Amino acid sequence: MMMDKKISVFDLDNTLVFTDKLNNESYNFALTKIGKERIVDVKRITRNIVNTVYELTGDEKQQLIKTKQEYFVNNISKIELNEGLISKLKELDSSKCILWTRAEKVRTEAILKYLHIDDCFSKVFYSSKHDLEGDIKTICALFNCKKEDLIFYDDIL
Repeated sequence: MMMDKKISVFDLDNTLVFTDKLNNESYNFALTKIGKERIVDVKRITRNIVNTVYELTGDEKQQLIKTKQEYFVNNISKIELNEGLISKLKELDSSKCILWTRAEKVRTEAILKYLHIDDCFSKVFYSSKHDLEGDIKTICALFNCKKEDLIFYDDIL
């Protein structure tokens, strides 16, 4: 009998949850706290976008990140859920599920805990996702499987 080797690989942002709105709100809250104007007309504010718009000092960058993360976690109830995909995740064998995300660890852990899905993954793999092929090889090594055994739930693939 052939054992099922299928491994489910989930992304967090804009896959399991939709966080663009809260992310932007968090950045803009943090920007105003350091005396900067809000950034508008951007789908998702990132550190790169902030660095393009503003020349921040090291202290300002640290304060921005800290304030942004605190605001996000304190307002986590504002994230939008992908209810169907979260339901599917909860039905799967957690030993065959991995979260593959570029999100910060603090924010990731807060979201997983808030949604009560922190035990739905055998592993959390943090990556910039700049080397997809390398990441896929790493995931296969973690699960001792082939890339054909991977089922992806990710908005970028």
